[in-house]
Amino acid sequence: MRADRRTVAIELTAPAAAEPTVFRVTDVSAAGAEAFADAVNAALPARAEGEPVIDGATLVVTRSLVSCDDEGDGADDNERPRGLPAPAQWVTWAAIGAIAVLAVAVGVADGNWGRGIATLLLGELGVGAGLLTWAGLASVREGWYLRRHGITVESRQVYRNGTDTNAYTATDGVTRHVGGTDKGRPVRVAYHPRKPETAVVLTGLGDQIGGLVLFLAIAGITGLIGWGVVALALPAFDG
Repeated sequence: MRADRRTVAIELTAPAAAEPTVFRVTDVSAAGAEAFADAVNAALPARAEGEPVIDGATLVVTRSLVSCDDEGDGADDNERPRGLPAPAQWVTWAAIGAIAVLAVAVGVADGNWGRGIATLLLGELGVGAGLLTWAGLASVREGWYLRRHGITVESRQVYRNGTDTNAYTATDGVTRHVGGTDKGRPVRVAYHPRKPETAVVLTGLGDQIGGLVLFLAIAGITGLIGWGVVALALPAFDG
């Protein structure tokens, strides 16, 4: 093993007259590369005179950072369940029903079914925006918690079920997946200590600020829609 500035070259053993296989680790600290090479060379055992030399390449298994991990149509039991949790589903259906009842009441009280239909359409749009706001709040809270209290590991990017994702292995030895890519480079993932299927990709400060701004924008739009529903419905009951 030898260090060449910011590159470490790992030359495997090879029989006489055979071309040795060389692996290179690039873009590292020059001082770190030299220290690592010196430490490994010092730890290597001395070869006895006359000892046969084997081809070291036969003992090495290589793996690309971008690989195919398509598991077909079968579901991964270790993944987080998709869809809304049961309480959120009940709240959503209750909100949809409440808006429908309000729209009918506005139409009957005002005698103008156009106002009732407008209330229905705007109100249901508000329910959808509210769901996005709830999901955004849950994501922001989860990201904040996992960055501070989660277990951080390196992931590997894989191509799975038709899309790029990141595979990480938790302390229970199970490999799970979380969305997010970094142009083929491994990214860091933080997962919940007691719920390893709950994980987040650790993005940079710019991405975090962008996500927060998007959440605030959606929350503001939700508030405006709610105000619009109230402003549209109240005049129907003034008389």
